[in-house]
Amino acid sequence: MSLDWIIFGLRLLSTAILYGFLGIAFYIVWRDLKATESLAAAENQPKFYLRVEAAADNELPVVGEMVSLQPVTSLGRDLDNTIVLTDEAAAGRHARIYRQNGTWWLEDLGSTTGTTLNEQPVSEPTLLNESDLIGIGPVRFRVESS
Repeated sequence: MSLDWIIFGLRLLSTAILYGFLGIAFYIVWRDLKATESLAAAENQPKFYLRVEAAADNELPVVGEMVSLQPVTSLGRDLDNTIVLTDEAAAGRHARIYRQNGTWWLEDLGSTTGTTLNEQPVSEPTLLNESDLIGIGPVRFRVESS
């Protein structure tokens, strides 16, 4: 094999490495731009809250309190819930509110006393809208957005 073929092969190899490096760099930049774009879109979404409209006397949460919804908001008596309810009608893990594909859903987690949405029992994950009324025992939450 002559020296010219070896140099030609090395040039081809270095060209392939250079284009591979550039391709990876462009992919990383594109991925970061897409992630920034999705974060900006999420920030432009209205923020949703639960406003406590009714509660049992001397129980938590307090009427008028506003709680910001997390991507997954759990409600119940257990202390590790996002919203802790002290009323005996609430189960340890009573219900959850979660965001999926840009919409909010309410799900009862098999509680014995049930969860209501606009005074109707919730038996499966149900779409939430602004000004909906969520009921767990005597506690009532109004869904609001900023």
